[in-house]
Amino acid sequence: MTPLFPALRASLLAVALVTVATSAGADTPAHERLTAIAHAYIDAVAGDDPIVATALGLPGADGKLPIASEAARAARIARLRAWKADVDAVAAATTSLGDTNDARLLRAEFDSALNELLVREGDRKDYAGPSLRLVGTLFVQFLHLPVVGRDDARQADVDRAWDDIVARLEQGPAFIVAGQRMVTRPGRLFGTVGSRRIAGAPDFLAGALSEAATAQLARRPDVLARFIAGRDRTLATMAETRAFIDANVAAWPDNHVIGKAAYEQILREEQLLPFDAADIERMARDELAHGWAEEAWLRSVSAHRRIPFGAASGGGMAPGGPALVGYYRDRIAELHAFVREHDVVTLPDWLGAMEIVETPAFLQPVSPGASMRAPRRFAKATTGYYFITPPTSLAEAAERLDMNQDFDRDRIWSTAAHEAMPGHFLQLSIARRHPNFVRRILDDGCLAEGWAFYGEEMFVRLGLYGDDLDARLFTARWERVRGVRAIVDPKLASGEWTTAQAVDFFVAQSGFTRSAAEAAVDGMALEPGGVISYTVGRFQLQTLLAEYLVRTGERGSLRDFHDRLLSYGAVPFAVLGPELLADLDKPASAVRAAANY
Repeated sequence: MTPLFPALRASLLAVALVTVATSAGADTPAHERLTAIAHAYIDAVAGDDPIVATALGLPGADGKLPIASEAARAARIARLRAWKADVDAVAAATTSLGDTNDARLLRAEFDSALNELLVREGDRKDYAGPSLRLVGTLFVQFLHLPVVGRDDARQADVDRAWDDIVARLEQGPAFIVAGQRMVTRPGRLFGTVGSRRIAGAPDFLAGALSEAATAQLARRPDVLARFIAGRDRTLATMAETRAFIDANVAAWPDNHVIGKAAYEQILREEQLLPFDAADIERMARDELAHGWAEEAWLRSVSAHRRIPFGAASGGGMAPGGPALVGYYRDRIAELHAFVREHDVVTLPDWLGAMEIVETPAFLQPVSPGASMRAPRRFAKATTGYYFITPPTSLAEAAERLDMNQDFDRDRIWSTAAHEAMPGHFLQLSIARRHPNFVRRILDDGCLAEGWAFYGEEMFVRLGLYGDDLDARLFTARWERVRGVRAIVDPKLASGEWTTAQAVDFFVAQSGFTRSAAEAAVDGMALEPGGVISYTVGRFQLQTLLAEYLVRTGERGSLRDFHDRLLSYGAVPFAVLGPELLADLDKPASAVRAAANY
């Protein structure tokens, strides 16, 4: 391999020359102008697209849906270009590292939105997209239904939440049809995956959502009747959508490939990465090889000890049925205690709770394993949601050492460490409190996934699993999965590989079943540049940790580094790294305080 990616090393070392103020929250004229641009952006986006407002937790828009049109699309493009020009004008006059970085962050946000509309053009290709957006936003509203007495919620809040859901169901058919009119070049893969996902929509709309409505709207029969009528019309429109896709998808082109130039534009402009696709493949192949080596060593230990992989060397089998949710809850509590006892990172007293929820059917075709939804950016509630897909048979999952169905204690610990504690839930809960509005509205995948992935091996090294073997094998195999993803992703995006080639490679190298590999590859093909965040993020984090240790010597510590790492918002390492190193003269407590952490 070439030397340690000189561009990344240089970007970290450059902060030694920084002599200007580094605070990302200083009240400079540039900071005020950038904050005003960020507010204007969020206000406009949330106003134009109430689904975004719901996702962010902004009040007042949950009963509305946007009606797509060519005029609205053109107006959004014009506004994004104007905001980008405004940011460039501010950037030319910035004098602090914090303001310079905030300008870079906003420019990357606008570049991402423009590239989605003008380069990738998902809204032109995804005929199922409007239906899935509607199901997705209704699911968010369902998750966050008020409970009387919790977070000061009253019955009026519950009634208003249901009024909003009913209003969206009533607007649903018009929303779906308007969105479909924008799809001028429907794509085959978008259609086949979308059809499978729409097939799961009745499971939620006519299942859990309807059960909740029946119970909570019993005292409001007129609203319940509107709910049923709106639901049925929306489901009928989705059924028509699916029938149309299934009848026509074979004739649609495979237009998910964006090309190498567009892919590297994502890396450079949107993710602020100092790497190209070749760099990422080198990282990924190193990761893949290391995962295989780890497995070879562990197989040797297993044979020598005569202890098989699986529940026997993984803390025992998890319970099936209703007891599984409580079992997950207990394992997360144990992780919380381990983090505190081993001084891994500061856990704030204000940290919210995490609910364990079964993955809804409409998400399972592209998310076969566990996942997490953090508290919404601007919502009052601090609850996160950890989605699990319970195995149809724990014994069968254990027999095949399934990678997506956690069947024993240690595998549940490992996945929960990634998703919950101290992974996504902790990191994103801290990021949403950042006082700098620019930092608060962002969500960088490389930091989020790099932090969570890094934590998986860290817990092995810190002794969470003792001498047990199964979690160590699980960790090694997931390292292979991340390497495989980062090899496959650029090859799919550039068109170098077909989805069939990618699935074959995934099955051979990852340990996934073929159906899980197909779901993973479909997700990658439709969202290029996403899954590399695990590999790239962990690499950047470990490179930053190395530089931190060089500079701090004996006074440095894991907790000190982690506390600092989580104190700059959910931002790319190109921003986070220089700021963290420039602030090493400050105690970590002061850095945390500046981040409201």
